[in-house]
Amino acid sequence: MKSLIFIVLLQLGFLFGNGQNNSEPDILWGNSSYYNLNVGDSIILNSTVIKLLELNNHFNKIEVGNDTIWLKVSRRSLPVSINNVRLFVADNRNVKNITDDTDVHGLLLKDVLICVSDSKFKMLDPHQYRFPISFNDGFLWSVEEDSYMFSYWGKEEKEREKYFRSYEGIGLDLNDARGIEKHWIVAMENSTVVWVEDKNIDRMEKEACVLLQSDSNPAIYYLYNHLYTKTIEVKKGQKLMSGELLGTVWGDEDWSHLQLLVIKSDSVPTYQNRFHNSLNFFPQLYELYFQHAFSTTKSFTRGRIQFGRSNNINQNQKNTSAYEIYAGKGWDLQRWNTADKVERAEKGNDGNARLKKVLFSGSAAKCVNPNNYYDYILNVKNGVYRIRAKVGDLYLPSWQKVEFEGVSAETYSLEAGVQKWTSERVVKVADTRLTVRIYIDEENKKVAGLSEIVFQQAY
Repeated sequence: MKSLIFIVLLQLGFLFGNGQNNSEPDILWGNSSYYNLNVGDSIILNSTVIKLLELNNHFNKIEVGNDTIWLKVSRRSLPVSINNVRLFVADNRNVKNITDDTDVHGLLLKDVLICVSDSKFKMLDPHQYRFPISFNDGFLWSVEEDSYMFSYWGKEEKEREKYFRSYEGIGLDLNDARGIEKHWIVAMENSTVVWVEDKNIDRMEKEACVLLQSDSNPAIYYLYNHLYTKTIEVKKGQKLMSGELLGTVWGDEDWSHLQLLVIKSDSVPTYQNRFHNSLNFFPQLYELYFQHAFSTTKSFTRGRIQFGRSNNINQNQKNTSAYEIYAGKGWDLQRWNTADKVERAEKGNDGNARLKKVLFSGSAAKCVNPNNYYDYILNVKNGVYRIRAKVGDLYLPSWQKVEFEGVSAETYSLEAGVQKWTSERVVKVADTRLTVRIYIDEENKKVAGLSEIVFQQAY
């Protein structure tokens, strides 16, 4: 009898001890715990102390046990793992403050919202959670859409209101599926249909919006926006299993896509406030698709990179965002650029990245490049490459000097709307990175424009 009591007490002590080791999260979703922290605050996960030390625009200095790291807000970045702790920064006050849609960032209550989890387990159990698009029709996710989590979209004119917008949730390209029964959308986990809205959402009356409530955590909701009214398979109050069909997509006026949000709310979201309290779930969505959440290096031997083009032309790939290893390309932007991207111009089906000494003037995202150039990086295999670029701006007079891997191309001073191809250069890459450097007008009187890069390994 005494031995039995001892065993029970030992088990209770173990359970309570583990509970005491971990701080109580503000939000719990799957195996992911989200915490609001001010500078100087700390939490504990698996006996590891995690402390917020400092903010520098969108970067955050965090102490994890005996290690200190800088992490930027994970708008399209992946988490890091240190001492069996996986973490990413879901939001911070500087990213929130460059936009006017504060309700979208409503879960951020302090300086930073971080997400931590035990790296021995996946953030979302694949037996319980599903990627939101069926793979039966060969769906492939590029992870390159400009509609990523909190992507800075600048000034928007919507419903007669002008405001500075960050993208709500994640928009996934389905441009080959508008209005047809292809790439079916599915429930991410066991859930209940809260409402289906399909009246007067759009002028053509083609769109529908569905809200699901999580069965495992009633404060978690899943919003599926831009579905096709004629293929909706669910109704209010219906119980769904993970992976059960919801419908297919229509998209908006310009682009066929699914807009997906994970929302944390203590009350049932309405259609009118459907974007409020958007939870950053990019790393979890990446994990569901690739079955892991660590960066793998993507590299190229040839390619054609286009910049700033319209949503429906290039799968909403603007190529204006910061470099990510898994994408294999992007702009080398540092802590000075809170938006973590460059400007762009669009005209019809054409576009260009717009580079200036001062970006996003007239907005809270305004920032000054400390250098007189911008670098666009391409991961490639070492070797010799032939490369050229199309430069100039679709609307403004431009000046730009172009280098490929340190080899000078041309310097162009062009009139508004004029674009030109540089001559082809042959360059050698020895560090697996092909760098395109665009020098800018340091006096900020003229912009520089980059519309296209074409490259191919010669040998």
